[in-house]
Amino acid sequence: MAFLPIALSAQDPGKTAIPLDHFYVKPRHGTNIFRRVLRDFHFGLYTGYGRTFFNNQLTGFNIYQTPGGLPELFVGSTAKRYTNWVNNAGTDTLTNGSYYTAGTSNLGFKGHAFNIPLAATVHYEFNRYRIGGGYSYEMMSIGTLHSKTFSNAIHDMKPSSSTGFVRKYWGSFGVSFYRWNDFLFTGDVQVGSYKLKGNYNAAQVTPSTYFNLGVTVERNLSEYFKVYARPAYEIKSYDLAIPGSGKSVHYNVNALYVNVGFTYSIPELPRCFLKDCHAQINHAHGNKEYRSSRHPIYKKQNPGYGENDPVLIKYKGKNRNKLNPY
Repeated sequence: MAFLPIALSAQDPGKTAIPLDHFYVKPRHGTNIFRRVLRDFHFGLYTGYGRTFFNNQLTGFNIYQTPGGLPELFVGSTAKRYTNWVNNAGTDTLTNGSYYTAGTSNLGFKGHAFNIPLAATVHYEFNRYRIGGGYSYEMMSIGTLHSKTFSNAIHDMKPSSSTGFVRKYWGSFGVSFYRWNDFLFTGDVQVGSYKLKGNYNAAQVTPSTYFNLGVTVERNLSEYFKVYARPAYEIKSYDLAIPGSGKSVHYNVNALYVNVGFTYSIPELPRCFLKDCHAQINHAHGNKEYRSSRHPIYKKQNPGYGENDPVLIKYKGKNRNKLNPY
């Protein structure tokens, strides 16, 4: 048996039998600095329902009312009285009243309003913390206010214009503290300013800073799209100056809210530009990296190995009741 001599020589380390650099290009360029900065910012919208609880203490005031009329306020003399003292105080000098109180220390009214907010938010997430802010514009309709004393004799108070709007700006801070299955729980606080508009006389109203404490229950539908619900309690007040009296009426207007909304963050990788590309994972074309174009924003996915739907069609709908789903 003859053996052919084989010439062994050292291979140039810069040259390989297969030009792998044609298939694996380094470095890959997946994104730009703009996307890397924005990937941790979450932009959102929400709406919901709220109930505001009106509560005042009419210290220093007395009540005067006409038969079947709304209660009016006066200080000292009944010759000058004040109407519509919830949101736009005016004066009245008619003298056909039938009932008034004097020196009642617990005189006050309480009632409620309903609110429908529409808000835009943005926050930045790092580790389990988030910091951000927002803007909301909500409709508020004031209901009837009832006297807390002498309720059988003092009439209910109804503002002449009950429906108006509330504009809010705030900053927020939150901490995620618990995860249960697909749901993340985050406690957060909002601190900001608000303004009563529409049915309120802005020249008479001095609003306080408000504090809103809530728990956000959040679920990821995809890596950059989330839906959430947020019950919250809000603490705020305002003073309504009564013209010509040198006095004001103080209102506590705390509120309960249940809001629902969504947040969206800009993906770090751009969407794949090839219409016929069916890759479900983060992948490269040339020297640039892309995310899959097969995942809509509302579907759960894992960018590492791809996941269009965690449940196979053979196990969905009527098929799940079949002994042989095939």
